[in-house]
Amino acid sequence: MLSYVMSSMLMSSMLTTLGSEVYGEKLGGLEDCEYLLASMIQLEEETILTMAWLMIASAIVVFAALRFGLTAGYGRYTNTARLGISPRLAWFIQEAPSFFIPFYYLFNGTSNSGHYLTRVFLLHYFNRVFIFPLKIRSTTVSPLYIMLSAIFFCCYNGFMQGYWNAFYQPEEGALTARHYIGSLLFFYGMYINHKADRILFNLRAPGETGYKIPEGWLYEHISCPNYFGEIVEWTGYAIMAWNLPALAFAIFTASNIGPRAISHHAWYKEKFPEYPPHRKALIPFLL
Repeated sequence: MLSYVMSSMLMSSMLTTLGSEVYGEKLGGLEDCEYLLASMIQLEEETILTMAWLMIASAIVVFAALRFGLTAGYGRYTNTARLGISPRLAWFIQEAPSFFIPFYYLFNGTSNSGHYLTRVFLLHYFNRVFIFPLKIRSTTVSPLYIMLSAIFFCCYNGFMQGYWNAFYQPEEGALTARHYIGSLLFFYGMYINHKADRILFNLRAPGETGYKIPEGWLYEHISCPNYFGEIVEWTGYAIMAWNLPALAFAIFTASNIGPRAISHHAWYKEKFPEYPPHRKALIPFLL
């Protein structure tokens, strides 16, 4: 919410400044029209970049809050006394803007390189919006305030990524090592994320409740390979895109789910005395 207020105030200030500069004198002739158009385009680009910097700033705040005391208020940490809705419905509603907003700009932009990035972005969120909710077996309600916060973030990020990719992503005529490395990381991270989620979903039989120790594959080394995979995924996306909005999203992702992985790891160790002592939280053999 703080980032929303800050970005709104800043965007309003920028619009006011531009308005006073552009409309302070009477427009007349083609040159003034061209100046107005160029000024508006510059304003839009600066606004998107400002949104990216605000996301990076909010990532620092989120990281500090989650690392030093605050826990995410959903899943195993949900306060059931608070107003909430079905987790499946909540997940679909809150994630939907991350799909539909970039999807709209996929048909309204001018950058071919940006359209490729948007298709990659949508590949992730197609799963998150239309497939992942159907696999959720938890019956614990999702707090309404968590869902509303997620809706805001997904609208914010969906617009930032989609709009930048549509209109401001530079055209790149040839693929480079950066594109291949970024693509490899993105799709490998997606594979890790999907497989780790599948293992978690299969821990519970239909109708079963409670928590168990995940076992097998990367779970033998870390407590949260699903989070590890998502961080790898968006790091790859940022390398592919090589722009500030993509980098901001990768930083926010790591700042948000990295501390949550550490919290999950501590929760497992406290709840299960037999929890494997060699298992790390997020990065195999390191963290």
